Amino acid sequence: MCPKDERRALRIVITDSGLGGLTIAAELEKELRSAAAGRPIELIYVNAWPDPGWGYNDLPDPGARARVLDKALGRMAGYEPRLLVIACNTLSVLYDLTEFKRNPAVPVRGIIDEGVEMFEEALTGDPAGRLIVFGTRTTIESAEHIRRLTKKGIAPKRLAGAACHGLAAVIDDDPDSPAVAEMIEKCVPGDLPDLGSGGTLFAGFVCTHYGYVRDAFQSILDRKTGRKVEILDPNMRLVRSLIKEIAKGNPAGAGPGTLEGAGITVAVISKIELGEAKRRAIARKIEPVSPPTARALLHYTWIPDLF
Repeated sequence: MCPKDERRALRIVITDSGLGGLTIAAELEKELRSAAAGRPIELIYVNAWPDPGWGYNDLPDPGARARVLDKALGRMAGYEPRLLVIACNTLSVLYDLTEFKRNPAVPVRGIIDEGVEMFEEALTGDPAGRLIVFGTRTTIESAEHIRRLTKKGIAPKRLAGAACHGLAAVIDDDPDSPAVAEMIEKCVPGDLPDLGSGGTLFAGFVCTHYGYVRDAFQSILDRKTGRKVEILDPNMRLVRSLIKEIAKGNPAGAGPGTLEGAGITVAVISKIELGEAKRRAIARKIEPVSPPTARALLHYTWIPDLF
């Protein structure tokens, strides 16, 4: 890095297949604002939902899903970010199948590692505990979290997955809709793992959207199990990891910098049109955390031919 580059804005693109990753964008903006970052920072949130009529999980196979994501990643790289954050488990799973990964134009960070580390720590600290990971069809069918946990020595009998197909889209429309609780009821397994004596049932969120409806998950799981249930949401863990990298001035090798006073801007871009009711519903959830991120959503940029 040349000295003149130290004054350039540190541009970070954050993406998700919907609006769930805005929770991460909002928390990141809040933490950076609190720390007062020394160089200008631009946060660009890209909603990578591909089409108004269908999403990644509606495509027939992982290969087809990865090809769509490849197009989206190529366009995001065009914004020339210093770091691209895939704040989405579905897209993080698909990223491994993309051509982009073979020769990435920019450094890329996913969220799966954060979740696996969080779940491993919880299960190691409670040897009688069990884990159910809740996510989209693509994420659960990949069994990526369970595979990695098993490789780390967690017994397979302690692990299970539950696909909540369509829940993320319903949350995008309105996290407070009665339809959300109805879908959670359906995706919570009827045959919950046997907890033995005193073990904790850990509910691991492997979809960034689910943090919007954490209370609904907690209530339904408490009622269905009658046991101690602890929700594990890796969203903030990813934010803290990103903050450490930015504080070092080196997000995935981005170059020097400090955390001492400058401006932060937030933009939201979407390939699909986001209706006002949808934008206001999500903005209500993130506004208490990050008013700038909420305003960016309300005044988003619609680019139909984004990818």
